Parts: sequence; structure tokens; C-alpha cells
Amino acid sequence: MRTTPLPKSAVDEAERKVGAILDELEDDTHSEVKDINLEDVVENDKVSGQPAVHQAVEITVVPRAQRKWIK
Repeated sequence: MRTTPLPKSAVDEAERKVGAILDELEDDTHSEVKDINLEDVVENDKVSGQPAVHQAVEITVVPRAQRKWIK
């Protein structure tokens, strides 16, 4: 586990990458990201086959209103 803070440049780069992924998600699903949560989940470890706690990102999206303009 990291105990020292990351350099600002590393944080900025990570935010840019996450933002690009969220933009792509919204474009592909025609929706808007409503919420992002980091959760602990119990899954079987692929190596040992035993249950283990892992962290997972849960992204909640809501449909974007489809507008049809009258011509």
C-alpha cells in the first residue's frame, strides 16, 4: 500500500485517462455518468481459488435524453 502522496503530474495524468474512459463510456452508451464508487467485493482468487477481498469500481449511468428537433 502506498503511504507517500503521488506527484501532481501522476495524479493529473491518471485523471486525464479516467476522464477519457468516462467520455468514451458516455458516447458508446448514449448516457451520462451519475456516480462512481470504489467498493470492496469478495471474489475467488484466480491463483489460489480461495475467496479474497478485491476492490472494484462501480459506475452508475443514466440514459441521456434523446432529442429530435422538428424541421
